[in-house]
Amino acid sequence: MKFEAKDDVDIPIEEAFDLLSDYDVFERMAMRRGIDVRRHDQDQPVGVGSSWTVNFDWRGKKIKMDAKVVKHQRPDVIQLESVMPGMDVDVVFDLVALSRKRTRMSIQIESAAKTLPMRLLLQSLKLARGNIDRRLQDRVEAQCRNMEERYAQKMAVDS
Repeated sequence: MKFEAKDDVDIPIEEAFDLLSDYDVFERMAMRRGIDVRRHDQDQPVGVGSSWTVNFDWRGKKIKMDAKVVKHQRPDVIQLESVMPGMDVDVVFDLVALSRKRTRMSIQIESAAKTLPMRLLLQSLKLARGNIDRRLQDRVEAQCRNMEERYAQKMAVDS
């Protein structure tokens, strides 16, 4: 099953890639939501091969997910591959320069079930697709506004 969303940011593509690559920010956001995030190679810069173990509760069950960066191609693409019991999820962030100061960010999430219970879960998600697409789009728009705020703060500090 595939989900997609996109939005534009008033940030140059290189800066947008740097902000999107600031994984510490996303780790802290997840931790504030009660998600346990542990990076495996904290002493290394983030790039291809960087990996995390993520533990979270979902519908009363504890889920362990292993995630790793499989593509980190500046300034265009970041691809993450996640594996959890019964399901694989690939997430691709794609950046396209619309102008010198404007970038389009799109996210594609593709999930593949490996077990019958996960196939049933994906089937139920298909029934709620409109709601899920809308929520994903809202989250992407919120992240884009967050990136613009972080960029503005960085520019204020640099000047």
